[in-house]
Amino acid sequence: MFRKEFLILCSFATGMFLTVVAAGFWVGHTIGEDADKIALDTLPSLVDAGTGMALTQDNWLRVYLLASTQSAAEQAALITQIRTNSNEGIWRDYGQNVYDPEEQQGYRELLAVRSNFMQLREEFFALIQTGPATGAKIFLEQKLTPAYEGYRENSMKLFEYNAQAGRSHAARVVWISRAAPLVLGACSVIVFVLA
Repeated sequence: MFRKEFLILCSFATGMFLTVVAAGFWVGHTIGEDADKIALDTLPSLVDAGTGMALTQDNWLRVYLLASTQSAAEQAALITQIRTNSNEGIWRDYGQNVYDPEEQQGYRELLAVRSNFMQLREEFFALIQTGPATGAKIFLEQKLTPAYEGYRENSMKLFEYNAQAGRSHAARVVWISRAAPLVLGACSVIVFVLA
């Protein structure tokens, strides 16, 4: 009789011990996955999106300066600065870290509105260099500014998407990190008491 009870308790304790070990591995794996997502996906994407947005804003300020500049030499210098200060490589880098279907859709939309904006910007440059200043300013207000706003909004959506994903992953890591020791500790106490 005693032997049977002893075997049942040993089996139960062993089962609890293996459960604690499995839970420990699960916790470590889950925290590792979320930490990888933060470090390898979310943070680089946030940096790329933020840098891309900053360069876009810098260039947009130069576009407005270009619209009010009369000197052909100054116009040529501003156009060169704008083209040199391109964020194309940054958005290409961003595309390397896109895994989620929702983010992929947002990225495709960004590339489409960026392409439209870049085409209109080149038309604006041609108007500045060859056409009357009033025609260039009208084009700036009626076509280029709305295209820029769409580009800026899509950039912001990607930035906010990654910020939200980072918060979500971080919250999960924090929650598991706080709950796991309590659960594993309680299971360990049960195993110790039964042993």
